[in-house]
Amino acid sequence: MSVVALFLVSTIAHSVQSTRDSATICVADARTRAPLVGAEITWFVPPSTRRTSRRLANACAHLPATRSGANTDSMRVVRTGYLPRRVTVPPSTWPAGDTIWVALLAVDATRTEQLAAVQVTAMRADANASDLRSAGRTTATLQTVDARTAGASTVNAVLALMPYTNVRSARGETGLSLRGARREQVAITLDGMPLNDPATGIADVSDVPLAALQSATVALGADPVGTGAGATGGVLALTSSAQRVASMRVSAFGQQAVEGAWHASSAGALWHASAAWRTATNDFAFVNDAGVAPQREARVNNDEQRATLSLGVIGSRAQLSVLGSTSERGMVGPANVRTYDADRSHTDRLLARAQTTVHGTTLSTGVRRMQLRYVDPTRPALDSRAVAWAGDAEWRGALRDIAWRMGVGADRLTATGGITQRRRRGFVGVQRAWSAHRIGLWSVDVGARADLIEGSGFLPTASIGAERRIARMGEQAHLVAFARAAQAVRVPTLYDLYFSSPQRLFVRALSPERVDVDVSSGLRVFAGATRRHASLEGAIVARNTRDAIVWFPGNFGWSPANVGVERLRGVESRAEVASGIASLSGWITAYDAMLSTGGLRIPTPYVPRFAGGAQLQLHTAAQHATVVWRGTGARPYTAGPRNPDFELAAVSLVDITVAQQLRALPHWPWPRFDALVAFSLENAADASWQSVRGFPSPGRAWAISFTLQHSPR
Repeated sequence: MSVVALFLVSTIAHSVQSTRDSATICVADARTRAPLVGAEITWFVPPSTRRTSRRLANACAHLPATRSGANTDSMRVVRTGYLPRRVTVPPSTWPAGDTIWVALLAVDATRTEQLAAVQVTAMRADANASDLRSAGRTTATLQTVDARTAGASTVNAVLALMPYTNVRSARGETGLSLRGARREQVAITLDGMPLNDPATGIADVSDVPLAALQSATVALGADPVGTGAGATGGVLALTSSAQRVASMRVSAFGQQAVEGAWHASSAGALWHASAAWRTATNDFAFVNDAGVAPQREARVNNDEQRATLSLGVIGSRAQLSVLGSTSERGMVGPANVRTYDADRSHTDRLLARAQTTVHGTTLSTGVRRMQLRYVDPTRPALDSRAVAWAGDAEWRGALRDIAWRMGVGADRLTATGGITQRRRRGFVGVQRAWSAHRIGLWSVDVGARADLIEGSGFLPTASIGAERRIARMGEQAHLVAFARAAQAVRVPTLYDLYFSSPQRLFVRALSPERVDVDVSSGLRVFAGATRRHASLEGAIVARNTRDAIVWFPGNFGWSPANVGVERLRGVESRAEVASGIASLSGWITAYDAMLSTGGLRIPTPYVPRFAGGAQLQLHTAAQHATVVWRGTGARPYTAGPRNPDFELAAVSLVDITVAQQLRALPHWPWPRFDALVAFSLENAADASWQSVRGFPSPGRAWAISFTLQHSPR
């Protein structure tokens, strides 16, 4: 396999602060367009042999734009897991102050993709970037630097800013719902490392420090080939950053948080670390209407403490990532259940992943450990503890036009009460992609995967996606039609229990849930450039899930059950308009999710018929103002026919944030640092609402955050 990389070079006008003799270089993944940190760029200036090498701590960096009179300047970009290449950049296409995009293909890129890559011309690269993503997939990406100006200081807050996301929280764990899926049905990764617990199936994004991240990307729908078993509702892909940043936050209900990140280049590699600590009392007042008569109460034993640490090293041929966290909180129950008011829960997680590039293929291995411990001071006999391990190894590459990947893994759980479970697993997957450069206006990918899981047998899945540019309006506008169909499986996790009441745990045999088909089809139109553009996207979606694993609230077995068939039908849409100083975006979903079991048709718990959000952002070079609205329609919360008496009321939430870049102020004493102060008013209308039945959320709250970032020019 020849070693070829895709480079995309665009001369987009960009309001970066740079000198006349510099330009900005950004590195991204060609398929997903996710930013990449840790790439090593070696810059050559002919006819001399002088070269300069630099490993990028972030996805973008300022490098000199040499004007030596030579015919060409060139650079070589190398990154673990990607195909390197020395690319030539004509000086005429690199005016000082512009942004050069270098997008790399992964090592499992097919020969067709590689040949298509070299056909990309310097000036048309940006327009063709969308052709290289997974065809037909609805995705959205948010950079964490943009999220901070909108008031976000945690990963939870970042997700709340993204379209199509539904954040669900109870008992201190924050999960993500996409396309009406349950939290266990969304796969969450960090640089490809799975974060979902081997015991609960849930990935608590609260464990990831925001300072450690460069971006977050959501992709809707099943992903059998790219992510594999477990991604039945969608994928949240987080990418690491390597910054020098410190952040502090103080907010209502006793919330305090401190986090920081650091990096250094040494021994031919980029070393980075981040840490975070936060605490909160969370003893907010609420109206308890679950008793005989409504009465005003205060949450008790609702506090939390959490500490996280991440370490990483990125070289030209190897990468290592480690993430550890520990947390403690009161195991508060529903508002009208006071038996847990003294209980405590402790959760420890450790995740590690390493990968290396060998002869054009990538080898990776990882391990995850989770420990869950509950303490009941009033009834020590009910104390419980569970420990789960998961290990895996994967090998991937490409053979001409076929990308392949294969892997093996094993899981193990031990828990109080003599519960012991073990499972071994393996898989093989293949994918073929046809780029628009080879087949005209079409972009297509087809893939298949087969999982062999102990106790569950042979589980095949497949996917196909396609996009077609049906109209082009000038140089900066196009209309695209897309469609995608996929299958997926989710094997019950070792425990697959809610862990809300450990003294009532029962082990119940469950069958894998299978997404027989997840289809979407729609149109996407985009016009403009980076800073001034308009876009509109809409799709109709449908999903059929057999043997869906559902936990019904009120089921005091505290265990989920297989349900016959779950059918979801709906529409998804989003729009965005951006000018130089303002942007307005919005999204809306309408889903009808029904369970069919035992001759009954029951609405799927907690899936709203309607949900949406909107953001208005006003900004100058130094000031930012953001208004965010999120709305959720009525949500059923029990097993039974649709009935307004058994639905949580619709909710409308408004957050307002103003932020100031301190570096823009006169007499700023630290020219090598950027500083941002943000003030947020959360739930400004003071709406009373419940994320989960019986678990009230706080009302109006305030927050002040301060971020200091090293930013040498």
